[in-house]
Order: sequence, then structure tokens, then C-alpha cells
Amino acid sequence: MRIVSFGGPGGEQPGVLVDDHTILPLAPVLAPFGLPCTDTAQILALWPTIRPIVEATLHDTRHHIARAGVRLGPPVPRPGKVLAVGFNYPLHSNAVLGDVTPPTEPVLFVKLPGSVCGPYDPLIKPPETKALDYELELAVVIGRAGRRIAPADALDHVAGYMIANDVTARDVALGAGIGSPLQMQLVRGKGFPSFCATGPWLLMRDERDERGERGERLDAEPRRLKLSVNGQARQDGWSSDMLFDIPTLIASISSTTDLLPGDVILTGTPSGCGFELDPPAYLVDGDEIRGTITGLGEQHQWVMDEVTTHYEIPVTPTTVRTAS
Repeated sequence: MRIVSFGGPGGEQPGVLVDDHTILPLAPVLAPFGLPCTDTAQILALWPTIRPIVEATLHDTRHHIARAGVRLGPPVPRPGKVLAVGFNYPLHSNAVLGDVTPPTEPVLFVKLPGSVCGPYDPLIKPPETKALDYELELAVVIGRAGRRIAPADALDHVAGYMIANDVTARDVALGAGIGSPLQMQLVRGKGFPSFCATGPWLLMRDERDERGERGERLDAEPRRLKLSVNGQARQDGWSSDMLFDIPTLIASISSTTDLLPGDVILTGTPSGCGFELDPPAYLVDGDEIRGTITGLGEQHQWVMDEVTTHYEIPVTPTTVRTAS
């Protein structure tokens, strides 16, 4: 099942894709049962209860709306945390750090929740950067809370998977320079609005909930990650190239912080970022970005200069309206 959000920025409501062209809004389906119908994180937390209700009404055309007629927002519009993993693809890591010993545990940083945007929203280039760069990543969304989660149990805490673009203003993030690590500015350089496009949908794990002969999960098959800029292929890698797999990441991250429904984990990016090219090729106003991951759809964004774009702060969540 594919979870989406639709509506204006800050006012999105959750839905389910019936097919590639049709959305079932969840508000008219869940409200009669007294279930949460506007907060995606709460829906994910109650998914075992909600899923049968949705399946029973999925083809009720009374509530269907056309996908083409609405804006798709981030599948989880208001994540509690966006936790990102650095240096998780060796080739990308070598491009950043040089030929050094790989990390022995996941390197973790955060992106501000306000950086999250939809899969087709413009990527707003702030005036503070001249080194705007892309990072296509497989995103994991948490559906079941936990702390100190064992690797063997980790996938039971996953709601599903989606595409993410961990955009970085590299000159801002560098701060005082690589030789002054305490003055790095990762939160600033990765936290501008529109610097974390997600979606177009969240693929729930219930479609891949099978087990092998020894009881192992079979929902972690390799996925191909591909990104192009202006039609030119830039990134092309496989999730199987990750230094730390998803269960290891969840176990490591949950040793530091509680993981809650709706939290998002960005699992790292393959090589091919703009800074890795010779000469570097950073994003500029007018660039077209397309990113795909196997089974998770495609993002399509255009870069727009903030200084020439009418940018408005999205409305607050209190303005969210339920469907009638």
C-alpha cells in the first residue's frame, strides 16, 4: 500500500493511492471510527488497526479524487525527527574524506523538519550558497516506537520506504573548514526550506512482509538509486552498497534516541554528487532534477533562486482541515 499526502504546503492531509491515478483520502474513511485522520505519524502508529479499514474501503469510489488534480506533499509532512547517516556508501565517503579507514559505526546528523517538502516542489536555492548539491537517498520511516532495538527486530519497527533528496549547501556546511570540525555547520548547510524532498509515496512494508526458510525478512532486497540533472545521469547506485544496512542503522540510532512513529531515517547517498565531479557541477537556477528508486516512484524538481522567487512560509499545522 502506498501512503501519500495531498493539499497545499502545511495543509496536507493523508491518503492512499488506489492506483497510479487515484487517491483515497483517509479522513472520510477513518473519522467515523474516531481514528486520527490528519496526522500521518499517528496513522502509522495505529496502522495494524487502520489497515483493514482502508483495505475494505479502498475501492469505494465515493471518496476518490484524481491524483492529477492535487499537489502531492511529503508522505510524512511533519516528521518528529529527520535523522541522516553520513559516509554510508564507500565511494561517496572516499570522495569526501579521501582514502581513509571507513567508520566503524554509523555517522549521524540531523536535518531540520522544516526542510521537508514534496517530491515535485521547487528546490529553493538560498543566497547564502554557491555550492548547492543533491544527495539521493533511500528513506526509512518508523512505524513502531522503540529504544535500543536489536538488529533482528529492527524491520518490525519500519512502516515503509520512500525517496529523499538530502540537499546540501556545501560551502555553508563546511563552516570554518575541514580542519575545524567543531565549527562545521551541517545543520545550517542541510536545513534550509526545501532541502529534504520526500515522496512521491511511502511504500508500506505490508506489501513485502514475507519470510524466508529461516524466518529472515525478504523486504530488504537491493534497490537501485538513480538521479539526473538536466537529463545527465549523475548518481547510479544500489542500496546493497551501503556500509551499514537498515537493521544496523536502526539498532545504532535507537541506542542514542527513542525512535517514534513518523521519524525519518536517511540512509546515505551513492557517489556522483556535484562536488565529486571534475570540475564540480553545483545546482543553479533552472536546473531540472529527477530522482528514482526501485519501487518508490520518481521525484521531479526544478531549482529556483530564492531571491527571484516569491517564497512563503507554509501555513501552520493548525490550519489543516479534514476532508468532508
